[in-house]
Amino acid sequence: MDAVTGPPVKRPKLVWVVFLFYLFFVAYTALSFFLIFSGAISVTAEQAAYFRNLSVFDWATTALTSTLNLVAAVSLFLLRKSAFYLFAASLVLGFLQTLVHAITTNFVAALGGPGAIGVLIGYAISIAVCTYAWRLKARGALV
Repeated sequence: MDAVTGPPVKRPKLVWVVFLFYLFFVAYTALSFFLIFSGAISVTAEQAAYFRNLSVFDWATTALTSTLNLVAAVSLFLLRKSAFYLFAASLVLGFLQTLVHAITTNFVAALGGPGAIGVLIGYAISIAVCTYAWRLKARGALV
Protein backbone atom coordinates (compact mmCIF):
# COMPACT_ATOMS: atom_id res chain seq x y z
CA MET A 1 0.00 0.00 0.00
CA ASP A 2 1.26 3.48 -0.81
CA ALA A 3 2.17 5.87 1.96
CA VAL A 4 -0.34 8.59 2.59
CA THR A 5 0.94 11.94 1.45
CA GLY A 6 -0.38 15.28 2.55
CA PRO A 7 -1.40 18.10 0.27
CA PRO A 8 1.42 19.76 -1.63
CA VAL A 9 3.18 22.42 0.42
CA LYS A 10 2.85 25.92 -0.96
CA ARG A 11 5.97 27.96 -0.44
CA PRO A 12 5.50 31.48 0.82
CA LYS A 13 6.40 34.09 -1.81
CA LEU A 14 9.13 35.48 0.44
CA VAL A 15 10.83 32.07 0.42
CA TRP A 16 11.07 32.39 -3.37
CA VAL A 17 12.46 35.93 -3.03
CA VAL A 18 15.13 34.85 -0.53
CA PHE A 19 16.05 31.79 -2.60
CA LEU A 20 16.42 33.76 -5.84
CA PHE A 21 18.25 36.61 -4.09
CA TYR A 22 20.90 34.28 -2.67
CA LEU A 23 21.30 32.42 -5.97
CA PHE A 24 21.89 35.77 -7.66
CA PHE A 25 24.14 37.02 -4.84
CA VAL A 26 26.45 34.00 -4.90
CA ALA A 27 26.64 33.99 -8.70
CA TYR A 28 27.28 37.75 -8.78
CA THR A 29 30.04 37.46 -6.18
CA ALA A 30 31.77 34.68 -8.12
CA LEU A 31 31.46 36.64 -11.38
CA SER A 32 32.82 39.77 -9.70
CA PHE A 33 35.91 37.96 -8.45
CA PHE A 34 36.44 36.41 -11.88
CA LEU A 35 36.18 39.80 -13.60
CA ILE A 36 38.53 41.44 -11.09
CA PHE A 37 41.20 38.76 -11.33
CA SER A 38 40.93 38.49 -15.11
CA GLY A 39 41.61 42.22 -15.35
CA ALA A 40 38.27 43.01 -16.96
CA ILE A 41 37.44 45.32 -14.03
CA SER A 42 40.00 47.73 -12.68
CA VAL A 43 40.37 48.22 -8.93
CA THR A 44 41.95 50.95 -6.85
CA ALA A 45 45.46 50.57 -5.47
CA GLU A 46 43.98 49.97 -2.00
CA GLN A 47 41.68 47.25 -3.32
CA ALA A 48 44.51 45.58 -5.25
CA ALA A 49 46.69 45.59 -2.11
CA TYR A 50 43.83 44.15 -0.07
CA PHE A 51 43.25 41.28 -2.52
CA ARG A 52 47.00 40.54 -2.76
CA ASN A 53 47.25 40.23 1.02
CA LEU A 54 44.40 37.75 1.46
CA SER A 55 45.55 34.35 2.67
CA VAL A 56 44.34 30.91 1.68
CA PHE A 57 42.40 30.88 4.96
CA ASP A 58 40.67 34.15 3.98
CA TRP A 59 39.65 32.74 0.60
CA ALA A 60 38.51 29.47 2.19
CA THR A 61 36.40 31.41 4.70
CA THR A 62 34.88 33.45 1.88
CA ALA A 63 34.09 30.27 -0.05
CA LEU A 64 32.61 28.67 3.06
CA THR A 65 30.40 31.69 3.72
CA SER A 66 29.14 31.66 0.13
CA THR A 67 28.54 27.91 0.28
CA LEU A 68 26.65 28.27 3.57
CA ASN A 69 24.46 30.96 2.00
CA LEU A 70 23.75 28.82 -1.04
CA VAL A 71 22.96 25.69 0.99
CA ALA A 72 20.84 27.76 3.39
CA ALA A 73 18.85 29.22 0.49
CA VAL A 74 18.22 25.75 -0.96
CA SER A 75 17.26 24.50 2.52
CA LEU A 76 14.82 27.36 2.93
CA PHE A 77 13.37 26.64 -0.51
CA LEU A 78 12.90 23.02 0.58
CA LEU A 79 11.37 24.34 3.84
CA ARG A 80 13.95 22.65 6.07
CA LYS A 81 14.66 23.68 9.67
CA SER A 82 18.36 23.64 8.93
CA ALA A 83 17.92 26.82 6.86
CA PHE A 84 17.84 28.98 9.98
CA TYR A 85 20.99 27.42 11.41
CA LEU A 86 22.84 27.67 8.10
CA PHE A 87 21.88 31.33 7.59
CA ALA A 88 22.86 32.11 11.20
CA ALA A 89 26.22 30.36 10.81
CA SER A 90 26.91 32.29 7.62
CA LEU A 91 26.00 35.58 9.30
CA VAL A 92 28.26 34.94 12.29
CA LEU A 93 31.15 33.71 10.13
CA GLY A 94 30.84 36.68 7.77
CA PHE A 95 30.67 39.16 10.64
CA LEU A 96 33.73 37.65 12.32
CA GLN A 97 35.65 37.66 9.05
CA THR A 98 34.76 41.32 8.46
CA LEU A 99 35.77 42.24 12.00
CA VAL A 100 39.14 40.49 11.69
CA HIS A 101 39.78 42.10 8.30
CA ALA A 102 38.84 45.56 9.61
CA ILE A 103 41.37 45.16 12.42
CA THR A 104 44.23 43.38 10.61
CA THR A 105 44.13 44.54 6.97
CA ASN A 106 43.46 47.64 4.89
CA PHE A 107 39.85 46.47 4.51
CA VAL A 108 38.31 49.82 5.48
CA ALA A 109 40.46 51.77 2.98
CA ALA A 110 39.79 49.21 0.23
CA LEU A 111 36.07 49.29 0.93
CA GLY A 112 35.50 53.02 0.76
CA GLY A 113 32.29 54.86 1.68
CA PRO A 114 29.88 53.26 -0.81
CA GLY A 115 31.33 49.83 -0.01
CA ALA A 116 30.72 50.37 3.70
CA ILE A 117 27.09 51.21 3.00
CA GLY A 118 26.85 48.03 0.92
CA VAL A 119 28.29 45.96 3.77
CA LEU A 120 25.77 47.45 6.21
CA ILE A 121 22.90 46.76 3.81
CA GLY A 122 24.18 43.20 3.34
CA TYR A 123 24.23 42.60 7.10
CA ALA A 124 20.74 44.09 7.45
CA ILE A 125 19.48 41.70 4.76
CA SER A 126 21.22 38.75 6.41
CA ILE A 127 19.73 39.60 9.80
CA ALA A 128 16.28 39.97 8.24
CA VAL A 129 16.61 36.61 6.47
CA CYS A 130 17.77 34.91 9.69
CA THR A 131 14.81 36.42 11.51
CA TYR A 132 12.43 35.27 8.78
CA ALA A 133 13.83 31.72 8.80
CA TRP A 134 13.60 31.64 12.61
CA ARG A 135 9.95 32.75 12.47
CA LEU A 136 9.12 30.10 9.88
CA LYS A 137 10.83 27.51 12.07
CA ALA A 138 8.96 28.71 15.17
CA ARG A 139 5.62 28.53 13.30
CA GLY A 140 6.36 24.98 12.24
CA ALA A 141 6.51 25.90 8.54
CA LEU A 142 9.97 24.35 8.29
CA VAL A 143 10.34 20.61 8.75
